[in-house]
Amino acid sequence: MLILVDCRPLQHAGQESERSRLIFWVLSALAREKGAKCLLLVDRGWQQGSFPVIPGSSMLVQRALPGRMGWRWWYDWQIPRLAKKHRPDWVMLTGGVVAAPLSAPQCIWMPVRADPKEPKIGLWLYARRLTDSLHRAESVFCFSQRDLAWLAARIPSGAGKLLLVRPFVRATAPLSAAEKERIKAEIARGKEFFFVDVADAGAEDVVWLLKAFSLFKKRQHSNMQLVMAGTPMQGLLEKLATYKYGQDVHWCSAADAGRVRAAAYAALLLFDVDSPGAPVLEAWAAGVPVLVPRESRLGEMAGNAALSAGAADAAVLAGAMMSVYKDEALRGRLIETGFSRLEEFGEAQTLTSVWAALMEKTSHMAIIK
Repeated sequence: MLILVDCRPLQHAGQESERSRLIFWVLSALAREKGAKCLLLVDRGWQQGSFPVIPGSSMLVQRALPGRMGWRWWYDWQIPRLAKKHRPDWVMLTGGVVAAPLSAPQCIWMPVRADPKEPKIGLWLYARRLTDSLHRAESVFCFSQRDLAWLAARIPSGAGKLLLVRPFVRATAPLSAAEKERIKAEIARGKEFFFVDVADAGAEDVVWLLKAFSLFKKRQHSNMQLVMAGTPMQGLLEKLATYKYGQDVHWCSAADAGRVRAAAYAALLLFDVDSPGAPVLEAWAAGVPVLVPRESRLGEMAGNAALSAGAADAAVLAGAMMSVYKDEALRGRLIETGFSRLEEFGEAQTLTSVWAALMEKTSHMAIIK
């Protein structure tokens, strides 16, 4: 099977985005385990080594035009021209937008949040061509049950082409007690800590978090620390200098986030709204209980294996932090339930689902021919 993959949206998002990593893993697994060949289409801004190595793949580096007209030209002329030239079995689009009509079937990866009314949706052309994309695509991959239902309502007759793709985590053992103690000594003065990634948080989000931590500290009188991953935003360090519990707030780099999270007392996964869910799975695998936003995609995925907190309500978040701190039985149940849920999110399930969607249409097209 030959797949022409439009990697230009992934090129702009960066390979470190969780969605990009998931798509690249799927492509690598299809090549490695199913013998698929990939033609990776990028524009001239691509740099050698900026994408993961996919076995047997070839790069197609093409000219792109700037601006909105440039994206239209990319989908309506550049991709159709290359599809005609290389005659792939599939054309895979990663920006949620299909190309102009092609002889090869098209599959699309939707944004993490499918509703274009939600902020930070990404490619501007997505909302304008959403209806046409859903009707023209043969397979549509999305990342949450909520989005699956939302998309199905847009194309009731084509709901069968929609596929929910979940993240996965490779089997890993929790950190040893000695390693956890070493990380705590390095990061949090040797004390237990809540971990929160604030890379995607705004200033108001961090203020809300610190208010909740203040309420927790006032009511519990504990030595619990707060470790935030990311880069301190402008002016925040000055504010922390006068924050009552500033000595209990620490920072770690984004590169160290996974390692530090694995040593946490609990992980507050509150701000990464564009995550398909890998941080939840990684916390479960590390034996770390999780707090997620109520009525969020992460909350949908985690179910009863996580506590939830209402958005922007510091008292509710503080209450959730106190629950997991005071109730060791609850904390133990969250850890145990998280471990048991990992079986639902394996690599094999992800690959099997995507491959089945591709093969179904490929077989049908072969019969027609």
